[in-house]
Amino acid sequence: MVEDNLRKLIYKNLEETEIGKDLVVVSQRTAFVYGEDPSDKKYLPIEEFLITILAKQGPIARGDLASLTNIPRTTLYDVLTKLISKGLVEKKPVHVQKRGRPKVLFSVKK
Repeated sequence: MVEDNLRKLIYKNLEETEIGKDLVVVSQRTAFVYGEDPSDKKYLPIEEFLITILAKQGPIARGDLASLTNIPRTTLYDVLTKLISKGLVEKKPVHVQKRGRPKVLFSVKK
């Protein structure tokens, strides 16, 4: 059953980064492949992948997270919103002495 669901995913090859090598990160509709051939790589749910990154790198802004993982910002925002609603991740605005929208940092909730 799991293999059937994996066959239905849209695969997107991404550049390898320091956190993604020989790895396939799976969301509901898409698999983000770090490297070339997805057949012999470790499969990891996107929620678990992001929690691991936030635990190591956090607190981190969504744009920085997108640069680090090469995953689109909208996908990250959707997954982060789900993780916040589950109580696993928290977001904190960082107030600076500038005008405009404050930067928001995401981290694993302790």
